[in-house]
Amino acid sequence: MDGMTTQQILVIDDEEYVRDSMAKFLEDFGYQVNQAENGRRGLEMIRYGRPDLILCDLRMPEMDGLEFLGELSEIDSQTPTIIISGAGNVGDTVQALRLGAWDYIIKPIHDMDVLRHSVDRVMERKRLLEEQAQYRKDLEAANRELQHSLDTLEETRDKLVQSEKMAALGELVAGVAHEINTPVGIGVTAASFLDTRTRDFKKKYQGGGLRRSELDHFLETVEEVSQSIQVNMEKAGALISSFKQVAVDQACEELRQFNVKGYINGVLLGLGPRYKQTGHDIHVDCPEDVELSSYPGALSQILSNLILNSLIHGFEAMEAGEIHIRVRRRGDHLELSYTDNGCGMSGEQREKVFLPFYTTRRGMGGTGLGMSIVYNLVTRTMDGGIILESRRGQGVKITLTLPDLAE
Repeated sequence: MDGMTTQQILVIDDEEYVRDSMAKFLEDFGYQVNQAENGRRGLEMIRYGRPDLILCDLRMPEMDGLEFLGELSEIDSQTPTIIISGAGNVGDTVQALRLGAWDYIIKPIHDMDVLRHSVDRVMERKRLLEEQAQYRKDLEAANRELQHSLDTLEETRDKLVQSEKMAALGELVAGVAHEINTPVGIGVTAASFLDTRTRDFKKKYQGGGLRRSELDHFLETVEEVSQSIQVNMEKAGALISSFKQVAVDQACEELRQFNVKGYINGVLLGLGPRYKQTGHDIHVDCPEDVELSSYPGALSQILSNLILNSLIHGFEAMEAGEIHIRVRRRGDHLELSYTDNGCGMSGEQREKVFLPFYTTRRGMGGTGLGMSIVYNLVTRTMDGGIILESRRGQGVKITLTLPDLAE
């Protein structure tokens, strides 16, 4: 028997000639055979070295086959056992099978091929079970490695998502800082001008040469400059308040009711430096009174990613791109339509655009997470739906369905 010369069989029988005849027959087929005269001796030999298969008679002195099977199950439940049973021991044979015997042979054995077929069948079953057990171990090890890889990937994705969030917040900070510079600069200039005029007025007043017309002119100047300072400081304060609210929303992701148009304008304010110096335009069509109970920080990040995608990808080879954001109330939800007239997408890009890490700018700073984040924010965070339509050269249309999450 090729490839099986190291397999060991233990024959347990109180009749020596039966043991010898089975041993010689099995050795002719390449098995190594050991012998034991009863169950107790067989257990001692098993403790010393586990065989690959056991042939055990049922009727033996000191310890019979049933007692042997009972004790064998406590020390070795894996080694297959074939019971050799007399024709009249049907009840004992059934009991032996219940105790874990794999097969049985009726004695006396007139045709040794019956023994060979039983041994080969049990050995094949044992081999298959061992392969199955090894396969299960390999599968469990592969699953553990896969789970570790998934955990690592999830951790990496979370870090990248957080990085994307911070990048969006950074864009907002840069935009608001740019916008605030104008009213603050005007206010500082006005205050400096007023300080100069005040010093001149004070010198004339102290010198006693102040005329009524100069007093009237100074008062008019103070009123005009003070009004300018007040208007610009209020504008700066409004910008800071808007920035603070959007920044807080992006950080904490709290559910609250907010004015949609005002929020969209706040997002555009932060992105202003990215598109105001270009030939691209963004148009917002949203009623003034539309309110939504949802996660405004998520909406801010969604719009930021969509707009940046258009600016970076859609308008890459264009000088005057247009983005239209249209919002309408539809019963208990909002429909937000986002369109651009950019280069559009191919069929493959359209199918893969929401997949994590998919990007057409690999090696050029693209992480491939922007649209995946948009999809997760819309469907998971805001419990909404998203539909993307696009063709090469025909821009893109993205329709968001955003439910009102107020209880």
